[in-house]
Amino acid sequence: MPHTNPTKCVACDRSIRSSRVRFLNTNFLRVFVSIEQCKRVTSSNAICDGCRSKYYRWKKLTMGDFDQFDTNDPDYLEPDDEVDENNDMVIDVSPSTSIDEEDGQIDPMEKKATTISFPVYRCSKSHGYCIVCKTNNSESKCVLTKEQRTMVFLKRGILVPENTRCCSVHMYKRELTYEALEMIQPSKLDDLILNGDDVKNLMIDFRLTINSAKTFDFDNPSSLDDDTYKTITGLSRDNFHDVLGHLTTMNNSNVRSVRVALAVFLTKLRLGFSNRVLACLFHLKSKRTVSRIFHQVREALMKYFVPLNLGFQHITRDVVLNYHQTVIATELLTNEPDQIVLIADGTYLYCQKSSNNEFQRRTYSNHKHRHLIKPMIITASNGYILSVLGPFFANSSNNDAAILKHCLLNNEQQILNWLRDDDILVLDRGFRDVVNTLTRLRLQVAMPGFLHNQKQFSPDEANRTRFVTKTRWVVESVNGKIKNWKFFAQTLQNTSLPFAGNCLDIVCTLLNKYYCPAIANIQDGQEIAAQMREMWKAENALEQHLRELDQGETLRWSKYNAAMCLFPSLTEDDVRNLTFGSYQIKMAKSYIVDHLQQSDINEEQLEFVVELCGEHDDLVRARFQSRHSNRKKYIATVRFNEKNEQPITGWFCTCSVGGREVGMCSHITALLWHIGVERAMVPTSTHPLSASKLLTAIDDSMTFSDDEYNSDNDINDLRGTIGTANATNDTELDW
Repeated sequence: MPHTNPTKCVACDRSIRSSRVRFLNTNFLRVFVSIEQCKRVTSSNAICDGCRSKYYRWKKLTMGDFDQFDTNDPDYLEPDDEVDENNDMVIDVSPSTSIDEEDGQIDPMEKKATTISFPVYRCSKSHGYCIVCKTNNSESKCVLTKEQRTMVFLKRGILVPENTRCCSVHMYKRELTYEALEMIQPSKLDDLILNGDDVKNLMIDFRLTINSAKTFDFDNPSSLDDDTYKTITGLSRDNFHDVLGHLTTMNNSNVRSVRVALAVFLTKLRLGFSNRVLACLFHLKSKRTVSRIFHQVREALMKYFVPLNLGFQHITRDVVLNYHQTVIATELLTNEPDQIVLIADGTYLYCQKSSNNEFQRRTYSNHKHRHLIKPMIITASNGYILSVLGPFFANSSNNDAAILKHCLLNNEQQILNWLRDDDILVLDRGFRDVVNTLTRLRLQVAMPGFLHNQKQFSPDEANRTRFVTKTRWVVESVNGKIKNWKFFAQTLQNTSLPFAGNCLDIVCTLLNKYYCPAIANIQDGQEIAAQMREMWKAENALEQHLRELDQGETLRWSKYNAAMCLFPSLTEDDVRNLTFGSYQIKMAKSYIVDHLQQSDINEEQLEFVVELCGEHDDLVRARFQSRHSNRKKYIATVRFNEKNEQPITGWFCTCSVGGREVGMCSHITALLWHIGVERAMVPTSTHPLSASKLLTAIDDSMTFSDDEYNSDNDINDLRGTIGTANATNDTELDW
């Protein structure tokens, strides 16, 4: 290559290295040098760092007396401090476009003079220790490339010098991990000088960063907001980081980071995506890679996370009594201060039909008429999950009673060592065959009553059943929360069954640790529980009154539109206090819609029909269609008195639990809600996805036209008509 003379300083005539060349890019600097050297200088003359420092020291001493003569370029920012001759952060000045003022021709030296300067933070230059953790073991370190240093500047605003080293453990896919980026600390504030080419390169780096952005960039927690974390993984960002802290045995690899591995695992459980879809979303190589990641995270969580938050061994009886047993359960079901109330129920995980005949038979449920497996969930009375047992087969030999009996007699998870005498298990009617076993184990059972070929429960049995349902509903809430994780709501592939139990344990652990239980405050409902206990032995006064009236006289009931009925006004709180809960109100709204019918006066209007008694003006009743059977209707009767502080003085329904005093059934609630709260206003829903519009969206094969074809002759006539029409159409097509 031809020899080129080095650039010399116009002030001191010293040679300047090409990487340190600076020009007289301001008029004020040219004036200073021209006066000091007593000669003419131009913007194409160069100046060394030492002479430039003299200029800044002189300008600082003047304390701004001549600032009005300083005609700096608007894009040029002057540094406040002296220029350090040992500054290693000066960027090479490359040619950039400028126009010569005298002849309009492009001057190469003028092109170099067009630069911008701005302050940035930088790290200290060191080739010996790690820029992240400051260790000086050079064997495990690698020199950061230009791309890696650029990413640090783009993401953190910190300039990293050349030849800076970093430990390999801080790298993932040839990039610094998010944790490593957050640990980098700047050492000082310096001026960064860029020319046109440098700005162009920065813009290219920005483009590459945007183009390489992932769909779900979990390596950078700040790229996703908290709601996105909740939607994709089921956990908030802080909870995600907390779970990440339990994966201490996993390390970053060239395929995925630990953060991405956890995100893949939780996304599969939360959204139920296939491995192939997850590979596309997280930019992984194949579905086999997703499978390996899934099993690695599952094993780590089962070893270090689940035992801390699930199982009878992770919690003591005192903690359950003090923090997880509700006042309602204690008041309604217990007699001793140290009795624990537990709720057990089986849930269903649907699976595929297997080619193994024995497995196919043992997973088929005669109750659900599907292939499934059954885990057993045991919770405290506030919905906190104590244990998950199973999963078990679903054939007739593995009903709920048999599963619970198996767990107790085999002392699964040391359950008998944890329980004590007279502890209470709240169960549904499917556990009736295990009651004797529980009694022999000195455990008490709270279970809804049985009709025993009767049409209706006695008031005492109905009240006892209400005690159980008031406590047991939390386990159904837990089952619903589990099914919100779509992995369990859909049909499991048979290849997933070997680890389905582990996945269920992990989800229940997440629900325990990060989700609010079904009952947030265990002290709520003490007054309700006391009222329910006082009404335990009460008889249904209206039932007895109606029987006496039927024996003494014949009651005449007439149908009216509910809008014509004079009935006391009620509030939501009034009805909720009568039902001792919100479930009946939720069901009542569906009964109201089902009871509406077309008005005889105006066909375009709907009306709610009630029946009023001609002999007693304090009685009103309605006939509600059963939601389970087309052949059953229940008569809900209410007695009221507008002069009383509590206007509803009695109720009775012909359904199985209609005679109870501890809360009313859904049919009576529907009657009170419509004529007392809604004041007989017909509810209307204009939402296009309303459930009331589903009837018009589906066709009914039992609906025919007005001309019904009941005889053979009619059918033959219809067939002939269709044949003639087809022949006519064929003729027209041929023509």
